Amino acid sequence: MKNAGHRETIEAALNFEKTDRTPVNNFALVTAARSAGILVKDARYTPDVSAKVSVDYALKTKSDFVKPVVDSQIPFADLGMDVEFPDDDYGRVRSTFIHDVSEIDEVAFFDPKNVSECPKFDKCILQSLAETEKYLPEDLHVCGLSWGPISTAGYIMGTEDMIFAAMVGEEEAVTKLVLKCADFVADQEKAQIDAGASLMWMADPTSSEDLISPDMFPIALAGIKSAIGSVKKDYSDTLAFLHVCGNTVDLIPHIAGTGADCLSFDHAVDPAVARQKAGKDLALMGNIDPVKYIMSGTPDEITRKCYDIIGACGAEGGFILAPGCETPISSPDENVIAMGDAGINYWKSNSF
Repeated sequence: MKNAGHRETIEAALNFEKTDRTPVNNFALVTAARSAGILVKDARYTPDVSAKVSVDYALKTKSDFVKPVVDSQIPFADLGMDVEFPDDDYGRVRSTFIHDVSEIDEVAFFDPKNVSECPKFDKCILQSLAETEKYLPEDLHVCGLSWGPISTAGYIMGTEDMIFAAMVGEEEAVTKLVLKCADFVADQEKAQIDAGASLMWMADPTSSEDLISPDMFPIALAGIKSAIGSVKKDYSDTLAFLHVCGNTVDLIPHIAGTGADCLSFDHAVDPAVARQKAGKDLALMGNIDPVKYIMSGTPDEITRKCYDIIGACGAEGGFILAPGCETPISSPDENVIAMGDAGINYWKSNSF
């Protein structure tokens, strides 16, 4: 594997060191399949195809990160929940695992390292990560994928029911479920690192202020801290990336305390405000609008927007350029490439 400076540039950004470019994450999973002219189903359980199209897409779009074409809903299928898998999109979870807090003690998760307990997780995610590491021609950071603890708990119990339970005095029970899910999340992440992931990638949209009130932040943060702490206990050098959708203005100051090395924030948050809230305690990643610009904009519009975001949030380092949430599956290649170019060309166009 050639050292092309991808990981060094990312490390410098996380350490608030200024370099000659801003690292870029194309924030793409299934989008790579569409770009390659295949359906998601053609890569979901075909690890070598998943690896090839993802790495090729990452290099084409000038990303410093690569994520195989993995399906985030796979673990719930192995838990026996009802999950529909469309031919050209992510799975859709159509059932819960439990119905109320009285069943929390009965929740038992599979061992992500035991293939007989999770054959879909193994083939779709672990084997794809292993193939990605083998296929990698340059030192891109390889990302796995898991839902965060409170988001996982929301799938297990039903997000609305979980939030309602916390609101009517069942905070202790909900916290118990979230921490139980945190162990499951950590086990998934550890299995992915063993398989070939070079960093911990966790998406926890239910932590968003758009879904929970500040009163529930401690529950979400406890889960995040538990999952990251468990992974870092066994893999001390592994970076931990966290993504939270929507409004996170009040959440940002607390994220550094969870052990996360970088917070991926959504376009709903002003990048200058995000930088002010994070200070130099936490590196940030974001946050161009994935629908308005990456899917529906023009390369020129994307370039200008990316320059604005870097100037507001990343001129002093501590920043990775990316969409505010996942790159939509129908995004034109030239738009994602424009974002990749912006991370390089901003520094050629501006001297500081």
